Amino acid sequence: MMADRSKAEVVLDLFGVNLEQQGRGFYVSLELLAIARGVYELDASALLDADAAVVSYVRASHDLARRIAVGADIDQQTLARSVDDSDTLATLQALTSSLLVEIPGRRKSPNWYNAHLYPFVGELIHYDAAERHEAGMPRGTRAPHIERYVFRDGGEWAYRVLRKDQNGPRRASTREGLIELVRDSDTPLGEIAHSLRAHDHAKESDPYEARTEHEIETYEHLSPWPEHLRRGINFIVSRDGVPRAKRIESLMHWAPYCLARHQLHLARTALRQPLEDVYVDFGREATTLRRLSQDSLEAFRKNVVNAIIERATRFHDKAINEGDDARAKRYARHMKPSASGTGSPRSFFSETLAAVGALNATAGRRHFTMKPPMLEAVVAATLEPGTEEEYYNFCTRIYDEYRIVVDERTADEHDLTFDVDASVFRRNSDAFRASLGATGLLTQYSDATSIVRGEPR
Repeated sequence: MMADRSKAEVVLDLFGVNLEQQGRGFYVSLELLAIARGVYELDASALLDADAAVVSYVRASHDLARRIAVGADIDQQTLARSVDDSDTLATLQALTSSLLVEIPGRRKSPNWYNAHLYPFVGELIHYDAAERHEAGMPRGTRAPHIERYVFRDGGEWAYRVLRKDQNGPRRASTREGLIELVRDSDTPLGEIAHSLRAHDHAKESDPYEARTEHEIETYEHLSPWPEHLRRGINFIVSRDGVPRAKRIESLMHWAPYCLARHQLHLARTALRQPLEDVYVDFGREATTLRRLSQDSLEAFRKNVVNAIIERATRFHDKAINEGDDARAKRYARHMKPSASGTGSPRSFFSETLAAVGALNATAGRRHFTMKPPMLEAVVAATLEPGTEEEYYNFCTRIYDEYRIVVDERTADEHDLTFDVDASVFRRNSDAFRASLGATGLLTQYSDATSIVRGEPR
């Protein structure tokens, strides 16, 4: 436990938030939405309250729906009280299993507490849960209990970034947009979810108080990504003409992407490295651009590891100077690459990007790309609602703001064609343009004129 705490101290000091492999990917967004929904249920006026001393919210487990979804054992008393007959149970299982969040790279069917409902409507949003033994239960049996299991502060970081937005009008606009997404939908699906929640085993009578939320450091003086998160989520939730489910999907992808890039930026800043260039490959064939993208990803993963080692070394040396050999010994455990010390935060970075579709795969030789939902999220987060932009201007924008390299003009302008020929970037640009067109986000008027839009036509 002491060694674990020493690692947590290093990770928190470096990144401002606990970043572990267990909380990767969509868990960041699920936690963010669970907090927003819980605050809304308790007091809608408190959502994104910048002055709140303690963030308080309602936590719902949705354990019955999740147990039904994966076919977990449910006691007969609960079934008799909540489900009419076996046909109804089979129908509910088919419905709820289709609503589970897909976790890329998962190799076996999840336990119910590892299965989360995709928050298409407000009534489906829920908090984390696990199983534990309760007093009065037979020995060896466990029951659902609301607690942090895969929610590991990523969503809490995002919520704090949003509520500490100094742009008051934007924060108010984001608040209204979030309310629209997390409120009850009053749809048949919402009614089913509401009914199932009423029969959950794991319930809390008192609101949860997030007393450690104020300890999160956003480090926005060091990284542009908190601001990218604020602006992007504001643009996403403000798109009134876009279906609610599509706005949810974009938010689900954008928040984890921002946190992973924030982590990388802080790691490179700590190592005094220059700003990263992210080479995004949209092609179908192996090229020099793909190899450069692969090599960059590996270098970024090493940046995360080396930054942790550098920070642990600093803590170790300070403990030595203070004569605390026992504490120094604990920090020494994290002064070299290891699965326990540096592996989990490194995995958070790459597995988060893979989960949201910013990498081509979850394992093996990987490179940066953008699958359609991630691409849609980037466009929605970059262009103000109701606006459009010429294609090459958009390519320039995503480089200037996110350091994403796609096209030949941007590569040439910033002297990035030394290792990759401009013709390779040109073919990649054509593939990027085709991907935008396939998602309905680009209209090509002529060979020379293409327009990118934030909403598909």
